[in-house]
Amino acid sequence: MDHSKYFQLDDKSIEQLKSLEGPIAVFGAGGFIGVNLLHYLLRHRNDVMGISHDKFNNWRFAATSTSHANILSCDINDFTQLKLLFENFKPRTIFNLAAYGAYSKQKEYKKIYYTNFDSSIDILELLKVQGFSAYIHAGSSSEYGLNSAEPKETDQLIPNSHYAVSKTAMSYAIKYYGMIEKLPVINLRLYSTYGPWEEPDRLMPTLISFARNKKYPPLVEPEISRDFIYISDICSAFIAAAAAASSIRGASINIGSGKKTTIREIAGRVKKLCKLSADPSFGSMENRHWDKTEWYANISFAKEKLNWSPAIELDEGIGQIIQWQNEIDFDHAYWNYTRNK
Repeated sequence: MDHSKYFQLDDKSIEQLKSLEGPIAVFGAGGFIGVNLLHYLLRHRNDVMGISHDKFNNWRFAATSTSHANILSCDINDFTQLKLLFENFKPRTIFNLAAYGAYSKQKEYKKIYYTNFDSSIDILELLKVQGFSAYIHAGSSSEYGLNSAEPKETDQLIPNSHYAVSKTAMSYAIKYYGMIEKLPVINLRLYSTYGPWEEPDRLMPTLISFARNKKYPPLVEPEISRDFIYISDICSAFIAAAAAASSIRGASINIGSGKKTTIREIAGRVKKLCKLSADPSFGSMENRHWDKTEWYANISFAKEKLNWSPAIELDEGIGQIIQWQNEIDFDHAYWNYTRNK
């Protein structure tokens, strides 16, 4: 299957991408955002390598027909492996999307801090030795925690989970490396990203899969909200940040749609697009402890400093996922561990 149509960038992003100094490394390339970013980059550059702890047993690499020639194996929690990687590959532009703890099933607190903080510090210290042009870190809107209603980047961070604490700590490390050590580093606080090859048990793929089959999955309370942003907009933000890293060193930048969308609204949009007649049953799934009724981004800083804003409206993004699920036979895909729902 030809997956190239899922990795289209606009002209501005393509020009920015071509201007980046190579080679380019994508850490966490086996994850949802990582595999998408890797393929967006590979569409226009031949000096890009994905970094993953296991390139042979990753369902996203198989599902997207990712060539093993574009993947380097490395356990980022092993300093010796990291050191050898940099000695041999010497990347100049680095996107770090490696993370653990974003999903409720990922609960090992030590692994959360090792992966999200310790390994990132090791990467930056090794990069200092060899030199580099841009380091863009995948932060999280979870850094704001309890302060989740359209916060500015300068507002208080009140993390409410180990994952959020680890991401908050790394955002301060980025500020230190950028402002004090004058390194070209940026932290992007990502909101609720959705798109092809997301974890199949997440809200958006699950809701759309059920809706395509004329039913609804269990849902939390209807006023719980999110800021949904499509994967191509996330990838263009990473590219824009790398192009601007030397001028806004140490910054954390919100990357979202800037729009609050409740569970009631997202269910209604999917109902309309999939032509369902029934209504969803809200509250049939227990709220998670991090769920908030006001969780959305203020993206004015991203517009000002990166000249970036999202291009994909929510209905368009949902439509693309509906089409993608139909084309890949999502409900019966071998990697879809929710297919027996």
